[in-house]
Amino acid sequence: MKKRNIVIAAVVVLAMGVLPACDIIEECGTCELVTEDADGNKTYGTPLPFCGDDLTDKENAPPVTINGITTYWNCY
Repeated sequence: MKKRNIVIAAVVVLAMGVLPACDIIEECGTCELVTEDADGNKTYGTPLPFCGDDLTDKENAPPVTINGITTYWNCY
């Protein structure tokens, strides 16, 4: 009986360590920072992965324009 309980506990602990906690539920995506100058020239940053609230924040972030240079997030 003790051996069976130990095996069950070991399987539960192993499953908790192997299975991701929230990655299954959260929506994830990749976003890159785009910089556009007054002439329309675009520079793209390195695509970065975001999940959950971080992804929503990037998708809903308004473009920011300073001295004719506009930056915004492009998510896909």
